[in-house]
Amino acid sequence: MSKSSLPSIENSIIESFNLPQNTRGHNLFILREDLIHPVISGNKWRKLKYVIEEAKRLRVHGILTYGGAFSNHLVATATACKLHQIPCLLKVRGNELNENSNAYLRHCADEGAVLSFLDRDSYREEKLRDTVITMGGKSWLSVPEGGASVLGLKGCLEIIAPTMEFDVIALAQGTTTTSLGVLLSTTINTRVWTFPVLKGFDARLEMEQLAKKFGVYPDWEEAMPRIECFEEYHFSGYGKQREQVDKQIQSLHIQGRFKLDPVYTAKAFIGMITELQKIDEPKNVLFIHTGGVLAI
Repeated sequence: MSKSSLPSIENSIIESFNLPQNTRGHNLFILREDLIHPVISGNKWRKLKYVIEEAKRLRVHGILTYGGAFSNHLVATATACKLHQIPCLLKVRGNELNENSNAYLRHCADEGAVLSFLDRDSYREEKLRDTVITMGGKSWLSVPEGGASVLGLKGCLEIIAPTMEFDVIALAQGTTTTSLGVLLSTTINTRVWTFPVLKGFDARLEMEQLAKKFGVYPDWEEAMPRIECFEEYHFSGYGKQREQVDKQIQSLHIQGRFKLDPVYTAKAFIGMITELQKIDEPKNVLFIHTGGVLAI
């Protein structure tokens, strides 16, 4: 798939896989959201799809968003804006950084995005901005950190189709936008397992606050009993212990054709397999590959 091609949700397919550790005989499947695009992959395109449409509808000058030095969201936004010929302004946490600090930031600059580096306090104040703002006489559609917006949730509600009937659906959890969308779109017979990648992250509280902010709190209250957040698979925090994560993934000897990234999906996958080994009755299980293995 060419990096210059537009993202296509039709590329997302369900594949079966197995591994020696599946001694309970669970039926294991993976939703290949990572195949949507080599750069704007997985939930990143889901959260950007309606943002791009809204920017065009409002005829704003460009899109503004926020992220850290290794943010897949920034990378995806820069590429999406280039493909759709929309100016892009990225505000990056860390005023000690520059566009040559790593491959992620270099990619964003090469895609034509303008990078602005903020100190931690300024970043903390701005990162949740979700509105149209005016700077230098030009209007910008501002998207919160990680794409955690109403438009992002709208896209994430489309990840799971009504026909996808599983006992368990599992995924990695960051800002909770994706997991909230998945929870609200699954059937009453499906349990949703989330695996936060941040240490000390109160996943349920974050989802509840997001549901209130996005006006879906009644739906959240109804669906909440079906979610289980496993907060012990963070491997010391965001982006940490990558070698240990990679080592554990290799030890699983996955019988499948997909790759996982050590920041998000690999942690969740390890957690899912570990928890499934505690369940005797075979389950139909879907793991959502939310992307992260980037072709940059």
